[in-house]
Amino acid sequence: MTIIKKDRRRLLKKLATTTASLPFLSQLPSLGAAEMPRKRFITMFTPNGTIPEEFFPSGGMNNFTLNKILKPLEPIRDELLIMKGLNNKIPLPGDGHQRGMGGLWTAAHLTNGDTVSGGNPAAGGVDWASNISIDQYVANQIGNDTRFKSLEYGVKCGSPDVWKRMCYKGKNQPLEPEMNPIAAFDRLYANGAPQTSGGTADDQQARSIRLASVLDGVLGDFNRMRSYLSAEDKVKLERHAEAVRDLEKAIEVPELGMECDIPTKPGTLNLNSDANIPALGKIFLDLMVSAFACDQAAVGSMQWSYSVGNNRMPFIGVNSGHHGMSHEPDNNQEVKNKLIKVNTWYAEQFLYLVQQLKATPDPAGGGSLLDNTYVIWGNELGKGNSHTRNNIPFVSAGSAQGYFKTGRFMTYNGLNHSRLLTTIAKAYGGNVDGFGDYTEGDIPNLRA
Repeated sequence: MTIIKKDRRRLLKKLATTTASLPFLSQLPSLGAAEMPRKRFITMFTPNGTIPEEFFPSGGMNNFTLNKILKPLEPIRDELLIMKGLNNKIPLPGDGHQRGMGGLWTAAHLTNGDTVSGGNPAAGGVDWASNISIDQYVANQIGNDTRFKSLEYGVKCGSPDVWKRMCYKGKNQPLEPEMNPIAAFDRLYANGAPQTSGGTADDQQARSIRLASVLDGVLGDFNRMRSYLSAEDKVKLERHAEAVRDLEKAIEVPELGMECDIPTKPGTLNLNSDANIPALGKIFLDLMVSAFACDQAAVGSMQWSYSVGNNRMPFIGVNSGHHGMSHEPDNNQEVKNKLIKVNTWYAEQFLYLVQQLKATPDPAGGGSLLDNTYVIWGNELGKGNSHTRNNIPFVSAGSAQGYFKTGRFMTYNGLNHSRLLTTIAKAYGGNVDGFGDYTEGDIPNLRA
């Protein structure tokens, strides 16, 4: 098994007692001298549907023409896979937005409950999605030997409910996106960056060691208690133990190699200001690329707002709420033009992320980060004013080390979007016939 840089360094420290022996040991193949770049994966979400006729290209699979909304992606045309005609088919309970958001990356029905107001009273209301999301499935495949199993970032994602969360560790287990860029930076680099407060790096390392010792004791207590618990309580205990293990990894002092440039710590921004959406988003995208380059994570998600999110975008001259505009009829050309501007701006953010990945060398060699990454951008609705979950706009970039054949516009006729998620799962080593509620196989012609 290949040993990645961080773990290899630690093993060498344990084995090598003198500096003279280190060069010899570091060249042994069994210690990972020949390292392979790891695969990486990112999901990106934008809300409230799109304008299909201005979103999807015209033309054929290879000779397509990008229309208004995706026109900014022309510079990365050869890296794209644009998919038309994929439907989110999950059934009741839940309204269109709820099923769209909860099912986007899970392809699974929502559970009955009363957590969310405005659900489906006839079916008893809704709680959360009933399955793991594709990002967390992939994280379970490739994220166990990085410091962070996955990174969830978001801009103005709101308080927790099924309209506002897209990542799930499992049934009824939504993950919170980090919406504060300073907290996101500190989680990645507080122990590896120049200190501005809170003591010296040595002080922080000592605190981390003490906390790790406490967490080890907690896990020991958990293990001793297992034999006394019911099966149901054992499941709950394991969830807590997993959270403790994640925390234990998070407080480790990172061993960042010379190839890793620590970014500048962001300043304070008003997280609730619509005017700050671009600045907040750029910080999170930069942090994600940096974390990949520093080999701290291999899986990430970027959530722009949320289903029914009503943000305004004064930075592009749109001062009407996004969700409200998305409900306007098709013949309101003024609003339609504003929605095109909103969705075009989101396309520009996708472009920025992909270009940053493309410009960043992979820390293990073998090309850029993008060469080893698959980035998928999706939406909870196909069209806002009809709440349809048919023809969901999906755009991806990167081949995940050649697994996906890029530079194409693929058209389907109502194919279940679970088949896209199945294809992604297989790209990262999953031995699956389906995903979520469905076992309909993958989309074979997406592969190279």
